[in-house]
Order: sequence, then C-alpha cells, then structure tokens
Amino acid sequence: MLLLRVEYEPGYYVAFIRRLTKIRRETPIHVDVVAKKRTIFVMSLDDHLSASLLYAAYLKAKDKGLRADLMYARYIDEDLLPEEVRKAGERWLSKKLSKDEIELLKSRSITEHIFTRWWRWQ
Repeated sequence: MLLLRVEYEPGYYVAFIRRLTKIRRETPIHVDVVAKKRTIFVMSLDDHLSASLLYAAYLKAKDKGLRADLMYARYIDEDLLPEEVRKAGERWLSKKLSKDEIELLKSRSITEHIFTRWWRWQ
C-alpha cells in the first residue's frame, strides 16, 4: 500500500476529492482519502493506475507548497504490535473498552514502536 500524507488545505482537498470522484465514474481505482485534523491521508493499492493518481496528488501538493510525504506500507508480523494494542484488541472482541482505555489508546501511536522493533530485526 502506498500512503501520501499532505498538510490540510481546503482547496487542495476539495479539488482532489472531485478529481477522484470523476475518475471513479470512468474506471475502477483503488484509492481512499481520509482528512483528519490538519492532515490529508491518501492511500492506494500498489497497482500502477492507483499509484499514479497518488503520485499526481503528491506532485500537486508539492506544487502548491504543501508539506507532503510519500510512504510505503508493508506487511508486519503481529508480534511487532505493542502488547497493549494486542490486549485491547482481544478485549474488544468480547466487550467494550472503557472510556479511559479508549483515551489512552487514542493518545498513543504504534509507528515508532513498530519501526524501532523492525529495524532491530534487520
């Protein structure tokens, strides 16, 4: 999966959504967009058509002077996930998480944990 992270700018976001909607009417494409707080995330599968649209979105963001980062997601073994994430996932199967548990999980990121452990394995 390819990932694009772009700083949020309303004009860029609206234009990209319109373009994606138009393209989807004409051809199947595997691209999703999520806007959260001050960031836009564009995700695509690794087929060349989807990747090309994501790259076009990256180039447009750079052209507009927005901060943009390209990333590539890859398979990880479940053992790389933090223990608290695995335990919370297991609990979530059988019951709801408490509000405190939810707030704690929302305040943390797994990225640094995974990258740190992943680099040790290399």
